[in-house]
Amino acid sequence: LLNYICIMKNTAFTFDDVRIPPERQIGLHSHSCWELSYVVWGGGIRTIGDMTESFRQGEVVLIPPAIPHEWRFDPAITDSDGNIANISVFFENHIMESMGDLFPEIAVPLTKIRSLGHAVFYTGETLREISRTMLSMREMPPEKRLPRMIDLLLSVSDMSGSRFAGKGIPLSRTEQRLEKIRVYCACNYDRQITLDEVSRYVGMNKSSFCTFLRRHTGTTLSEYVNHIRLDHAKEKLMHTDRNIAEIALACGFQNVTYFNRLFRARYGCTPRASRSSLPA
Repeated sequence: LLNYICIMKNTAFTFDDVRIPPERQIGLHSHSCWELSYVVWGGGIRTIGDMTESFRQGEVVLIPPAIPHEWRFDPAITDSDGNIANISVFFENHIMESMGDLFPEIAVPLTKIRSLGHAVFYTGETLREISRTMLSMREMPPEKRLPRMIDLLLSVSDMSGSRFAGKGIPLSRTEQRLEKIRVYCACNYDRQITLDEVSRYVGMNKSSFCTFLRRHTGTTLSEYVNHIRLDHAKEKLMHTDRNIAEIALACGFQNVTYFNRLFRARYGCTPRASRSSLPA
């Protein structure tokens, strides 16, 4: 799920087509890219900057860079396999600048997009055009998506039928660092995460990183990641029929006994007891 952090190498834009269980959707985050998001399947509560509201299948939203956002999908609204589906396209300002220089015919629409200071929610014919284009890009190799990307940007620039969907909330340097840590761990909790890689990603040495994390979260990296893993494990216990050992492994725990001990310390009961307490 590192596409959510918008790491784009050797591509003009990133096309991210995901079909995942609701609990795998990343939490509140921001990045340096523009994000165009289309909910293909699912519904729930969406937060973009200073605005929180419900969302449903079929919505398309454009979010400028650096605005924190998240979609909290309702686990009761999934396809027959228990998944939600979402298509996102990520692109950076310098890509639009370069395209405007190369193709003067589209410079004005691209400037209109770049001047946007808040997220927008599309409606009407513009919504239908954007969703059709994004769906048509699904089965294409990257090079064949390029002409469709121009079509997509032209549609996105038509904001006549759009409405306000949230604006950014300035984050302090400390909040930005904490968010980077949260996003990285949320993307990688299902595998072993090392102190070296996280501190390097945040841009700190290991000693400074450990001091920073302890001061602002009261936890070590191991404790911080295990809290994320336990939250996901509890969701899987509630909404899947997978056995406890499978859930522990899927959430990054290599030892079921250790998982059981941490779960009981966090929630006051064993994973088995937690599941058995759910209504039939």
